[in-house]
Amino acid sequence: MLQFNLLTWCDEHISYLKDNGIPFKKGIPQLPEEYLYKEKPSAVSTYAYRNDIPIESRQTALLTYYMYEDKLWPRLNKINADIEELKKYGGVSGFDLSPCVGMLRIRQRLSILVNAIHACYIGTKGIKVLPNYRAGDFGTICAADYFPDDCSFIVGNLGCSNNGFKRYGEYQLEIVLSKKKPPVLFVYGSISKATATHLIQRHGFEIIAFPDRRNRVRNNSKSYRYYMIGSKVTKVPYADAAKGGAA
Repeated sequence: MLQFNLLTWCDEHISYLKDNGIPFKKGIPQLPEEYLYKEKPSAVSTYAYRNDIPIESRQTALLTYYMYEDKLWPRLNKINADIEELKKYGGVSGFDLSPCVGMLRIRQRLSILVNAIHACYIGTKGIKVLPNYRAGDFGTICAADYFPDDCSFIVGNLGCSNNGFKRYGEYQLEIVLSKKKPPVLFVYGSISKATATHLIQRHGFEIIAFPDRRNRVRNNSKSYRYYMIGSKVTKVPYADAAKGGAA
């Protein structure tokens, strides 16, 4: 259960971001270029399972917030206490409150606002951020566009895509990819070679996919890189993943 006033939290952190020169567009804070995580991580894990990553690999690893929302809300109230923990890792992907199709539009926008506030706030504390693209229906695509064009970002294929809106989400992602033009699209979760091939041939980037923890632990799933050689898309194990690292 949420134990703090979310509107007060938003107001306080928006004031902080404005005081620290963070630009806003249509009420949403915009993540500055200098805050971006631009590396290729040795390992990926969620914040909840951050200790899966060996200590020696943490400075080159990425944490994500692909967690159930009952695990996410407490992190907002503890954001300042979390900062020192986050600094142990190479970077953090954006917060992942999920604005799903069918939610009231104002609720979708609130989730996107919180995600953007979190990313910009930890950026002001010296933590590098790999943006997490997360929108609900088409009316919230612009609100979710809080990070620069031409930068890599990450998407998760869990959550709302399993609630009957998979094709909707895929089409929406196509629109975003056409605008943002990332050099690398990171995926948390599985992606088929057919889907990866379609996206790469259409948009020209490479894809690096990290399995979610359940599949990594239960099924020994591995991380993969998809990229174009000539006219053919190739799938290879993600060679830069640290031995024994979390994915």
